[in-house]
Amino acid sequence: MGHRLAESSSLYLRQHAENPVDWHPWGPEAFEEARRRDVPVFISIGYSACHWCHVMAAESFADGGTAEALNSRFVAIKVDREEHPDVDDAYMAATQTLTGQGGWPMSVFVLPDGRAFHAGTYFPPARHGRIPAFTEVLDAVHTAWTQRREEVEESAEKIARALGVQRRQQAQLALFPAEDTGPGSEAWAQTQEWVETALGVLAPEEDTVHGGFGAAPKFPPSPLLAFLLEESCWQQRAGGEPADVAGGLAVRTLEAMGRSALFDQLDGGFARYATDRAWMVPHFEKMLADNAQLLGHCARLSVHPAATAAQQDRAGRRARATIGWLTGRMLTPEGLLAASLDADTVDDQGQHVEGGTYLFSDVEIVDAARAAGHSMEQARRLATLSRGAPPEGGHVDLTTGRTLHFSVPLSAADQQIWESIAEELLSRRDQRPQPGRDEKVVAAWNATAIRSLAEAGMLWGEDAPVELAEQIAETLWGIHVAQEQNGRVTGVARVSHHGRTAGRPGTLADHAELASACFTLSSATGARLWLERGVAVLAATLEAFTRHGEHGWEVLESLDDDGLLTAAQDGPSLAGALDGPEPSPVASLAVALQLAEALGDHHRLRATDLLHHLPLVTSKAPSVAGASLLVARRAARRSPALRLVSADVEQARQVRRAAALVGIPVEPGAGESVEGSAGSAPAGSVELQLSLCLNAPGAMVCLPPVASVEEALEQVSPAGPA
Repeated sequence: MGHRLAESSSLYLRQHAENPVDWHPWGPEAFEEARRRDVPVFISIGYSACHWCHVMAAESFADGGTAEALNSRFVAIKVDREEHPDVDDAYMAATQTLTGQGGWPMSVFVLPDGRAFHAGTYFPPARHGRIPAFTEVLDAVHTAWTQRREEVEESAEKIARALGVQRRQQAQLALFPAEDTGPGSEAWAQTQEWVETALGVLAPEEDTVHGGFGAAPKFPPSPLLAFLLEESCWQQRAGGEPADVAGGLAVRTLEAMGRSALFDQLDGGFARYATDRAWMVPHFEKMLADNAQLLGHCARLSVHPAATAAQQDRAGRRARATIGWLTGRMLTPEGLLAASLDADTVDDQGQHVEGGTYLFSDVEIVDAARAAGHSMEQARRLATLSRGAPPEGGHVDLTTGRTLHFSVPLSAADQQIWESIAEELLSRRDQRPQPGRDEKVVAAWNATAIRSLAEAGMLWGEDAPVELAEQIAETLWGIHVAQEQNGRVTGVARVSHHGRTAGRPGTLADHAELASACFTLSSATGARLWLERGVAVLAATLEAFTRHGEHGWEVLESLDDDGLLTAAQDGPSLAGALDGPEPSPVASLAVALQLAEALGDHHRLRATDLLHHLPLVTSKAPSVAGASLLVARRAARRSPALRLVSADVEQARQVRRAAALVGIPVEPGAGESVEGSAGSAPAGSVELQLSLCLNAPGAMVCLPPVASVEEALEQVSPAGPA
């Protein structure tokens, strides 16, 4: 029945094409059908790597009786949340409003105009405690629709209005009023207070036993880590102790995640999250969105002054392993990065087994260690040191498959032994059935990976990561960016499959992250081409997603061309300011604007216009404000940039390394081209000259040139210009 999904570009939708459910893709046709039949709409939202999505599909959507109940009483829509993040956000807000929680698969019942009136997440095929069976839910909704229609419609109206108020309040929270609150104003004298308040809230929330923050489930706090790592560098420059609060939180969190089962100890890359407090049992999907960020954090930690030499070495190995995983497992034939690897492995019997590829028993580890030439004593010791847990719990013996997890760092000698064992284990693991890969290319996630690769190359003084970043960026530009004949950028497509875009316009995050990636590549390469491309994408972003009204700025998350979400949430899809696993769309735009300002591209909307929420949020929930705090602290320093006036190749590497560590972009000198830019001269052929440039209203002010990067950075204090 799911023939409409068979030719979909989305792997998640194609996975449901053989269901007896008469699925529709997201779009106005499904809602028109619901109006014609006078039935409600059932919307199922998930993604291809989602374990519980597979479970509900097998239990309910593949069942003929359940499908009959759905088909006869509803119009059913299947949505890939990664292709339609705005749809996901709108109905996640509705689900949380109705139930107090959310997750995937998401199950939402809506009127034919898109307004939600009932929702949940996973429903089992038979009642489980207080959780009703899916068929019970279908019966109850059908009864309400046929016997209490007026009540259902009133409920949908109340929910839509509540969602509209909630979204407008959250969006307005971030937007500064019209008065001056830019660099140098009284507001920016408060950034040190904001940081101290945020750290004062975060420190007690740290899990001092297992690392990270809070209890289970535990997600990598990626946007927050970006702020903590950079803030720590400036605290160190100001004479802070090596164990400064920000640096300590970041180092301990990354160390704990890196030695845990969350990190693939054989092949690199991080899983989505851990189901337990100790990071011992991950939810096994590996997402580009997470790894694109964590790669950059590990690379930064590998040269970070708050880390010990051993911690730096471990972080560097994890960053390089993650690059190896990206290039070895995630590169598509077109040269872009695929969206994810599935949480499940389909075994030889056709059954979905969560984490099935990744689990090893003690017996298997000992056997691999012996095959690698190690003694029985060494083999047993490493099997014990790497002992994680089975995903399902229960009885564990030496033959039980479990995760690979290190509770403490390995000694140098044991690390060397483990590396040879890991090589043998990976060879054996590669012979097993493998998790499926979602070939979908998401612009925002590729752009974030480009930034992290370019930053890693700058931090390490190596060309290869920068060259890889540039190759991905060139391909992404050619496939995802729409341009007029005069070169004007008109938009960025969110997703592509096999080199062809799916027609869905990109979100604010897709546009803003690509602009930032271009600016970062300009810093890493000295190429004006990337600066010009970043400027062009940012201009298109501001034109499409921002508007200025009588009450200030309004920033859109997405462009709702069909109007369906406007009804569902009583207004447009306004961008939120609070981070999730990824930076908030508002923060992504602020980062892009700030990089543009630092590199001389000024707009009516400034980065500092998007941070009004910080005084409130830093005292309540700073963990969701990391990306915005990063922008605020850079703005307090007047968004500095370094301009290379003259430099040889090695000098340019040193400048870029120091600048990348503290979050300062590097601009080629005025009038320089890609070929003749500063930093291209042979080593020893010129004297280093560079200027610190600071942001002033509508312009950049560059200080007189100095002869070392340290002199230039000394002109900037942790809280603002000296």
